[in-house]
Amino acid sequence: MLLTAIFTLAAPPFQIQAYKQVLTPPEQLPLGGYTERGDKISEPGGKTLYSHTLIISQGKTKVALVSFEGLTVPESLHRQIQNRIDIPVFLVATHTHCAPDTQMLNERMTLRIPGIASFKRQWLDWYSLKIAGGIAIAQQQIPIPTTLNLDQSLPDLARPRRKNTTVSNVATRIFGENRNSIITIFGAHATCHDSDTLTTHGDWPGDYMFHYGGLVFPGAIGNASPNVDNGDGDDKSITMANDLASVQAEPTPVTPNLSFTTEPIKLDSVKPHPDFAKEYKINDALAQIAVSKFAPTKAELTAVTIGNLIILGVPGEPSGDLEAPIIAAAEKKGYRCAVVSHCNGWIGYILDPKDYDRGGYEATLSFHGRDTGTRVIDAATRLIQKLPSLAKVAYSTRK
Repeated sequence: MLLTAIFTLAAPPFQIQAYKQVLTPPEQLPLGGYTERGDKISEPGGKTLYSHTLIISQGKTKVALVSFEGLTVPESLHRQIQNRIDIPVFLVATHTHCAPDTQMLNERMTLRIPGIASFKRQWLDWYSLKIAGGIAIAQQQIPIPTTLNLDQSLPDLARPRRKNTTVSNVATRIFGENRNSIITIFGAHATCHDSDTLTTHGDWPGDYMFHYGGLVFPGAIGNASPNVDNGDGDDKSITMANDLASVQAEPTPVTPNLSFTTEPIKLDSVKPHPDFAKEYKINDALAQIAVSKFAPTKAELTAVTIGNLIILGVPGEPSGDLEAPIIAAAEKKGYRCAVVSHCNGWIGYILDPKDYDRGGYEATLSFHGRDTGTRVIDAATRLIQKLPSLAKVAYSTRK
C-alpha cells in the first residue's frame, strides 16, 4: 500500500468539466435501427435527445468523452468532430433505435437501401458542429478537482439475444465524491422501444442519464438485450434505468492516472456474409456493393485508461463472448477493463467465428468475414501490452 500512497501524493488530481446540450434536430427525420419502419419519417411529440460531454484531465493529459443519443458513430462524424477539437475525442452513440438514422452522417452511404437512410451532407455538418460545439463549451467550464471512485458489479439486467452465446452482465460505474454518477457502462441494446415507436426517445440510456446524470456507454451489446418484459416501451425503458441505478455499489477511490491509446484493427477485406443477399433479397453483386457502402476498410480501438480501469472503445457491436478474453488480457497487466460499443466508428456486428457461422441477423451485419472478432481480440491484446504493467502495484481499486 506504500506505493499507492506515494503515487496518490505525487500525481495531480483528476479534474472534470461537463456540458449537456439538446441534440434533437430541427426537422422530423427517419429514425434508425429498425428497417421495418421503411422510409417513414418520425412523428412530432417525442422526447428530447441530448449529447453529454465529460472532459477528464490529469496533469497534462486531457480527454473529451461524449455520449450522444444516436444509433451509431460513422467514421465521417468522428473525423469532422475531431478535426474541430484539439484534444482526443472518445465519441460514443448510445444506440437508441429512436433517434435519427445516423447513416445520414455516413459519407460512404450513397446507395439507396429501403429502410436505411442515405447520406445527407447538411445533417453531418449539423451533428458535427453541435457535438464539437458542446465539447468546446465544456472546455470553457471551470475545471473541478475530483476524486473518482470505481465499482464493478453483476446485475442480471441483460440476456442473450442469440442462441449459444453469453453476456457478461458486468456494470462498470465511476462515481464522483458525493457518489454522483460520472460514467456508467452496461451491455444491453437500447431497444426497450419497438419498431412501432415513431417518435424520438433516448431509450434506457437516455432515461438513465436524464434521471441520474453522468454519461452512459453501451457495453458489449452485440448479442445482449435488456432483461425487461412488462409494460410498453416507456415502462421498460424507465424500469431498466431504475434497476441499473439501484444496483448496490461499493465504490473505491481511483488512483489519479489518465491516458489515451489507440490500436489499429487488422481487418480482412469487406465482404457480405453468405446470408446477406438472401436476407435483403438482392443478388450477390449488389450485396457486395451494399456492404462496401456500410463498411470501412480501416478501423481502430480507442482506450481511455482511468486509474487501473481501461475503457476500451470498439467501433462496432462486439458480442459478450469477445469480452472475456479481453478482460483476461487486461487482468494479467493489473487492469480492469470495460468494453464499450459504438466508439469512434462502426464496422457492424462483431462475433466470434463460430457465432458468425451460425448466421442470423447479427451475422448478416458483420462485414469483414468470420475472423473479425478474433482481429478485435488481437488488437485489444496489443493495445493492453502498450500500457505500463500494474500487476505488482497495490492500486486502491483492486479488491
